[in-house]
Amino acid sequence: METKLTAHLPTVDIEITRRKLPDRNAESVAIHITAVPSVEAAARWFLQPDLFSLASPLSMFSMWSMWMRAWQPWLPSIALPAQPSEEAEKRLADDAASAEI
Repeated sequence: METKLTAHLPTVDIEITRRKLPDRNAESVAIHITAVPSVEAAARWFLQPDLFSLASPLSMFSMWSMWMRAWQPWLPSIALPAQPSEEAEKRLADDAASAEI
């Protein structure tokens, strides 16, 4: 069995492969990194100052608030329980009355 994860970034392709080795009762993980034009150029891209500003705690909050705004129309239907119908209420009242007898 083999599991493969891939990521395609602007200057780097990363492939992580996980494979079971039943004949050796083991498991192997391989990480393959391909950088274009070079690993040094990819490192410069990753170390640019603007990239880390995206990872600030405030940006996580802004991302969360963006998703909450997107989900807002559906949240009331999830949070509120469904209102019982008149028929269901009548059945519950009848069951309660018959239980008292």
